[in-house]
Amino acid sequence: MDELLNIRNEIDFIDKKLTELFEKRMQLVLGVAEYKKKNNLPVLNSKREKEVIEKNISYLKNKEFAETLEEFFINLMDTSKKLESKKMDVKKNTEIYGLIGEKLGHSFSPEIHELFLKKSGRGGVYNLFELPKDKIKEAIEGFKLIKCKGINVTIPYKTSVMEFLDDISAEAKSIGAVNTLSFKNNKLKGYNTDYIGFGKMLSKFGVTIEGATCVVLGSGGAAKAVTQYLKDNKCKDLYIVTRTPEKVSEALKEFKIINYDELKQIKSGDVIINCTPCGMYPKVDVSPVDEKVVLEFKAAVDLIYNPLETKFLSYARRNDIKSVNGLYMLVSQAIAAEEIWNDICVPEKIVDEIYEALEVKVGAKDEN
Repeated sequence: MDELLNIRNEIDFIDKKLTELFEKRMQLVLGVAEYKKKNNLPVLNSKREKEVIEKNISYLKNKEFAETLEEFFINLMDTSKKLESKKMDVKKNTEIYGLIGEKLGHSFSPEIHELFLKKSGRGGVYNLFELPKDKIKEAIEGFKLIKCKGINVTIPYKTSVMEFLDDISAEAKSIGAVNTLSFKNNKLKGYNTDYIGFGKMLSKFGVTIEGATCVVLGSGGAAKAVTQYLKDNKCKDLYIVTRTPEKVSEALKEFKIINYDELKQIKSGDVIINCTPCGMYPKVDVSPVDEKVVLEFKAAVDLIYNPLETKFLSYARRNDIKSVNGLYMLVSQAIAAEEIWNDICVPEKIVDEIYEALEVKVGAKDEN
């Protein structure tokens, strides 16, 4: 007990010093705010924020604390920006964001982005824009006119929208599809945050890719982002499984293309990933493969998030095989879009909170 008391006393002493340093830092922040106001400079300086984080992480003796220190400084700088904004009397703008697609009735995107806007204290609205194919160009010109901050893109427009962009990010070019549009200086740039979200999901749930034998079910837009991530992160063998191998796009032909009968010949794989809509609500009683196929792998990942456990994933769970649904990817790709639109770094804690809130909602829906 004395040992715990001594530790707490030491923590109290450090907290007192931290408070003194915090007060000094905030006084300096007020000085920065005065300068920015006088010289008509913006509150946000994302380059400076990144430099501050990287510099302070380099000071750590124990690199085990790097992630925690990054979160600490992100929160500290958010607090500083709020104080700067208050001092500079910066008014919140109602930024316009949204999602374009053909049919958007079941999208969870508004809930994710509205939760983010609420948690981050930002002003903004997120709308759904259902568009016919012949109205995409006209809609994009309209978004520019109303100074829209950012747009997400879903099927079937992830590829067709690319011809109307001024620039495309490296990962989106490699994949051949975009799902996020950023409007800056009257220019429109496309990104693929599915790639980012997929990687964050694997990291979150401890699915290792490097040196692994991976199987991707499906060859559509989602599969392109997944295969590019797997390739970039050094998976050993990569198989694309499709019912029509002869129709697979050129972008995927560098990988091993097989049909579902040939898949049954693969033994002792590492990760099998469902990129098809098979098993999605409301047709929840089907799986793209049978249980015997899933048994050959150490982990099963399904990009579907509604229901939380597809029949495909139920095969993995009941055989003690790691199973991961697509909900964390959905949230992570949305937050990655917010980071692009607003030039910010979002703490993992906020991503987790939004994920947990959405998981409760989708889970409740599954039970009804």
